[in-house]
Amino acid sequence: MTNTLKIIIIILLLQFVVLNSQSKIIDYLNISSPIRIENKSYNLAWSSHPSSDYYKQEYLSSNEKLEHYNKLIIIEFVEGDFSLDKVVDQKVNEIENLKKNNPLVNYNVYENNGEYILDFLVSENSKDGKEIEIVERNVYRYKLISNSEKNGVMLFAVSERAYENNINSFFENLKNNNTDLIEVVGNYQLPNIKVK
Repeated sequence: MTNTLKIIIIILLLQFVVLNSQSKIIDYLNISSPIRIENKSYNLAWSSHPSSDYYKQEYLSSNEKLEHYNKLIIIEFVEGDFSLDKVVDQKVNEIENLKKNNPLVNYNVYENNGEYILDFLVSENSKDGKEIEIVERNVYRYKLISNSEKNGVMLFAVSERAYENNINSFFENLKNNNTDLIEVVGNYQLPNIKVK
């Protein structure tokens, strides 16, 4: 075997290893899977640890895909000392900026026992701007974590989406059951996280 052929094989193997390692799902927060909400199970489908102090994990039911989901569970942890109201204000500012160009964007903030819930609606339009292609409702619950291991902010969230043909029924359901998801997220027994 020539040296050139050996080098090509090594490069191909390294690319395979890198691609494989990028697609590996790691439970960075040591949360027992599945997560059960409203009698449905959600398994870890994607995770990321893009910086030394930030972890993100997403959970789906077995019949859904990240690219086109109906319901997604999100758990994030950012290590550090934070003021929770400032963290929420930062997200509200992002939503306010979206609202300038999209009148459908809306939000409410609730505070309870030192935790915050941010309930917000966003949408994505077609390229010509004439049709709504995706409507997304997110209920974010923010909690300060303070223990002997790590201090930081935990986000527990449920994201619900509707696509083109289902948007009208999504809005109808939202009108009739506006507080249901807020109660589900607010009453959920948050998992104990233990950063790897």
